[in-house]
Amino acid sequence: MEKIENPNESLVIPKWLNEDKFKVLLSKDEPNYNKILQFTPVAAIPPGSNFTSILARVYLDLELKDGSLRRQSYVVKTTLELDKGGRLVEEFRYFQKEQQMYSTYLPAFEQLYREAGHPIQLVPKCLEIGEMDGYLYFIFEDLSSQEFVTVDRSKGLDMEHMNMSLRKLAELHAASVVYEDRHGPYSIDFEHGFAHKDNTEHSRRGFDAKVTEYKAAMLTWGIEERCLENFPTPQQYIEMCLESLKTDANDFNVLTHGDFWSSNILFKYNSYNNLDKALLLDFQHCKWGSPAQDLLFIITISAGRELRLREYDNFVRIYWEHLIDCLAILSHKKLLPQLRDLNAALYKKNNTFYAFFPVMSHLSTVLLPTDKDSNLHTLMSQDDAGRSLRTRLYTNPAFVEVIKEVYPFYCNRGLFNFVDYD
Repeated sequence: MEKIENPNESLVIPKWLNEDKFKVLLSKDEPNYNKILQFTPVAAIPPGSNFTSILARVYLDLELKDGSLRRQSYVVKTTLELDKGGRLVEEFRYFQKEQQMYSTYLPAFEQLYREAGHPIQLVPKCLEIGEMDGYLYFIFEDLSSQEFVTVDRSKGLDMEHMNMSLRKLAELHAASVVYEDRHGPYSIDFEHGFAHKDNTEHSRRGFDAKVTEYKAAMLTWGIEERCLENFPTPQQYIEMCLESLKTDANDFNVLTHGDFWSSNILFKYNSYNNLDKALLLDFQHCKWGSPAQDLLFIITISAGRELRLREYDNFVRIYWEHLIDCLAILSHKKLLPQLRDLNAALYKKNNTFYAFFPVMSHLSTVLLPTDKDSNLHTLMSQDDAGRSLRTRLYTNPAFVEVIKEVYPFYCNRGLFNFVDYD
């Protein structure tokens, strides 16, 4: 059989993740299996692609009842060890939120499209949700066997991939609006995203952990003095976080993805190598809010360098057109959002966090070559390893090339006028 590669040799696989865990699942998913001959768990992704969970790919070499052999694989997502960032993830109920998404909301969203005579798939099939030794976990179908892949996060998305990504985002958002119209507000967990109104100390710690190396690196980027001065104080940053949790009932609001960038999208190509399908991943940071938040996030982090600013307004238009189409398919009865309203939302104070936060966090890790130290624990630590990682992140030439264009762009649009939060 094909050799199994491990993209992250340093990932520690949880002890409970063993072949016994899969016997019941296999009896449903592969009823012709007789026994497991070999169990091989490896990392599902390289370092730096995920910070708030463990993602493993499990290979099962099976003997079937007719004596033939087969390799079956699954993707397992579970919580980090408590001292490696898991305590923070538990505190913010990220996995509990994702559990609600996969058990209730996402299946209901797909059902809305089926009922409308327009069946679509938004996400990979979640085959099992459970808890082992205090760790929540999900087991998903492994779509790599169907040739779904993620793109190279460091290269960004070209126009075709951005178009497809924005279409899937519109499908998600439209269904979330229609569901809310019919069933009422989402649970209280969806009032929070990366920020939490009852735990601003976490946001403050995250800011303080990075700010020294970030501001030192800014002096080397070659951007104008006026932009260097546009940097939030700790208190302004907290106010920006809290502002991101506010929604205006007069605005068009959706259930945002909350962490919408290229590594949370799977793509598939047809026999002519043309982009054919996309599916969405990772629903730990969803919240009720403006679609502008997801748009700011993906454009900032994942649009290709030549496209990011040149096509910025065009990306918004593309998303809006897909959104209007999806709302029509689902027979949305309320007033449709206008393009001018969506563009205006990009400038609103309650959405700016989704431009600044990726600029200070995600963008640098996305553009750093694979590094075994690129994890949540090291990123937040105040020892030499943490300081070294942050310095590499913020002075990495690939990051500097992008940030020296993006940071002034947001300054010029007024998004980074942080005195607005005083």
